[in-house]
Amino acid sequence: MSSYQVIILAAGQGKRMKAGVNKQFLSINGKPLLIHTIEAFMQDDSCEQRIVVINPDERTQIESLLERFGYSSLITLIDGGQERQDSVYAGLQAVDGDSIVLIHDGARPFVTKESIRKLVEEAGEHGAALLAVPVTDTIKQYQAGSLKTLKRDELFAAQTPQAFRYGLIMAAHEHAKDEQYLGTDDASLVERLGENVEVVQGSYDNIKLTTPEDIEKAETIIHKRSAALEAKEEKDMFRVGQGFDVHQLVEGRPCIIGGIEIPYEKGLLGHSDADVLLHTVADACLGAIGEGDIGKHFPDTEPEFKDADSMKLLEHVWSIVKGHGYELGNIDCTIIAQAPRMSPYTTAMQSNIARILEAETSQVNVKATTTEKLGFPGRKEGVAAQATVLLTRSKSL
Repeated sequence: MSSYQVIILAAGQGKRMKAGVNKQFLSINGKPLLIHTIEAFMQDDSCEQRIVVINPDERTQIESLLERFGYSSLITLIDGGQERQDSVYAGLQAVDGDSIVLIHDGARPFVTKESIRKLVEEAGEHGAALLAVPVTDTIKQYQAGSLKTLKRDELFAAQTPQAFRYGLIMAAHEHAKDEQYLGTDDASLVERLGENVEVVQGSYDNIKLTTPEDIEKAETIIHKRSAALEAKEEKDMFRVGQGFDVHQLVEGRPCIIGGIEIPYEKGLLGHSDADVLLHTVADACLGAIGEGDIGKHFPDTEPEFKDADSMKLLEHVWSIVKGHGYELGNIDCTIIAQAPRMSPYTTAMQSNIARILEAETSQVNVKATTTEKLGFPGRKEGVAAQATVLLTRSKSL
């Protein structure tokens, strides 16, 4: 996704909220409204700068609020103007460089990263875009005693953020300023230049908190989202993967299995050290998190992996697993070979795997079997291995 900067408007007094203070300070589920809105953008790495436009009389209070939540150094505060449009213009002066700019109401805390991504894409391609939802009520136009029913399928309720190329929105604001025109939103200023504004489907949850009743709606949305997140986390608590690998036995190669060099007249053929067991373990782990297989991560066409130590490769795979937020539940491995004899070495293999997967040896099982002289293992032409792994959501998260 392309990078962008956001201007968050928090200078209004919100008189319809009847709270006696700027509604940005109202607590929603134990956290100020403004912080809820800011965090929608703090969690997005594509957001290069976050500009919050404030009432200058509230600067000290907002600075204290940002410091309490650890955002002081990550937010640029700008004093707003008399009207919303003046505040946006002040925020535009602080934009760093020519980029996509999002303009967002501080009283809309529920915008999603997916909506932001779509907005930025549309604005990058077309110059301007806004979030909007189809109206659900029948809309009547009343003028001079005449009532007219409008076509509902052509009507949308505009939301924020609204996204623009910086040069376009600056030109629109300067044109409106010159003509002393006051618009109801920023998209309307772009429309006055004769430019198109793309519509991106928004969400009915992306409400603007305006009246006391909206506080109850906001609490309901937060509880709904929390329940959905808990359900997702519960669903993703366990992941299962399976791996299978085969390597040919040839002369002139060391026989390395499970990180142990086994004395034998032949060794396993492969681009790396051909450790069939560790390759199988790596494939099982990658499969559990949906990250393909070792061929994807360590292709045999790359010279850097020639004769590579599979212990190192498995360590890298495990770092990927941890990055996805998982740790080992348990893993069960089977080596399939007529020769060499494996049983003297399985305990050491188990210890190696447990160390790399940062687990207790009791969580790792390594066993060996033959094929009763059937097939390529039975003819001592190669060695196969299979593994099944259970990953659990990391307790540290």
